[in-house]
Amino acid sequence: MMAFQYRKDYVGAVLAFLAAGLFELLPTPAGLTSVGQATVSILILSVIFWIFDVLGSAVTALFMLALLILAGVKPEHALGAYAGGSFWILVGVLFYGAAMQSTGLARRVAYWILNLFPSTYKGVLGAFLLIGLVLSLAIPSMTVRTAILVPIAWALVQTLGLPHRSRGSALLMLSTVEMAVVPGCATLYGSLYGPLMVQLFQTQGFPIEWWAYARVLAVPTIIWSVLLLAGNWIALRPEQELQVGQEFVRSELKKMGPMRFQEMVTAGVVIVSIVYWVTDRWHHQPAFLIGMLGMAVFAAFDILQEKDFGTAISWPLVLFLGALLGLPTVVQQTQVDQWLAGYIVPLIQSVSGNTWLLFMVVAIGMYAARFLDPVGFLAVTVLFLPISSLLRGTPIAPLVLTAVILLPAHPFWVNYQNIWVALGDGITSQNAFDGSHRLRLAHVYAVATLLALSVAMLYWKALGLL
Repeated sequence: MMAFQYRKDYVGAVLAFLAAGLFELLPTPAGLTSVGQATVSILILSVIFWIFDVLGSAVTALFMLALLILAGVKPEHALGAYAGGSFWILVGVLFYGAAMQSTGLARRVAYWILNLFPSTYKGVLGAFLLIGLVLSLAIPSMTVRTAILVPIAWALVQTLGLPHRSRGSALLMLSTVEMAVVPGCATLYGSLYGPLMVQLFQTQGFPIEWWAYARVLAVPTIIWSVLLLAGNWIALRPEQELQVGQEFVRSELKKMGPMRFQEMVTAGVVIVSIVYWVTDRWHHQPAFLIGMLGMAVFAAFDILQEKDFGTAISWPLVLFLGALLGLPTVVQQTQVDQWLAGYIVPLIQSVSGNTWLLFMVVAIGMYAARFLDPVGFLAVTVLFLPISSLLRGTPIAPLVLTAVILLPAHPFWVNYQNIWVALGDGITSQNAFDGSHRLRLAHVYAVATLLALSVAMLYWKALGLL
């Protein structure tokens, strides 16, 4: 296995340098400067590095920044995101997730909600939908939510005695992964795409507020989640209904004991922060400010200490995402967005007379882009910048475009497209589901997403956003 990994890394590195080098050696494409051409070459190299995991996500991102600066991108553009508000929103909410996890509050909330639902497949799936929505308010990292929910679901599978890789096991586990990820799209800081959207909106000069975002995306996201679970049930209908009651959940709650003071403090910080974000239209204070104050509260009550900061959150993830948050500025400053628009805009213009067809084309474009961009941040940036510019002045609101781009951003036809499905497979030691189960639900995801966008159009029209 180790030898295979080394060969895979080597092949990836060779392919990356060949592809990037070939593009760089081409005559400078019309619409691109020499710096813009170098920027595209570096992005090609970086994407292939990510696909083959040549250096790891964080090191590849920093390598990308270094190459961009060498290519002529101004350091303040390449590195500017680390000093921006979006980056510090990211840091703050990641620490919130760490506090929720370390105090046990996240698991307690999950068990509370599970205990409210009937012990049937449909009841458990509905519980995980609500858990995903609730946890996304305080834990923006889909990876952390997956790491919390998948072990709970897997313990439930084992307690219920479901056979490994059965339809029942696959239904519960794959649906749990989806519910750890997709409900986060409902709110601005419910996923790590949120800070990126803040950066993209700022780059384009669009206003963005927590409540306005939730107003546009919350209802479609819930519809989307319900459609996903319904489709999963149809595609992987279990062999038999569950036969065990809620003893597992109740026993786990009993093990946790009464709610501790630190959990109460963490819950208080999270609730106050949500109120702060919801009311941003009135107080006009920066969104990241509450996160800094919240970290001080965590330190004051020994929930998170400065000495723990190195391990409380994943700093490689922070460095990686910080680099990607700067891409909208880099792409715009090097005029790569205008060059890409030359290819994207004609296609969008050809279908712009039909809003439904436009949304379907954008969504399918995201599906295709995720085969080339395993992270998704670059694909979101590349699609949002030119399309939002084209739609400026039309009845289609930028937040609606956000939904059309973000909902299709989580496919999993292949493992590298969706790190959370791969994480869930790893946590269960590949015993929860097999490749045929994953592919079947990947098709469900694609269809349910397009259907959710179609239904959401009625909602957006009612709000006057189309």
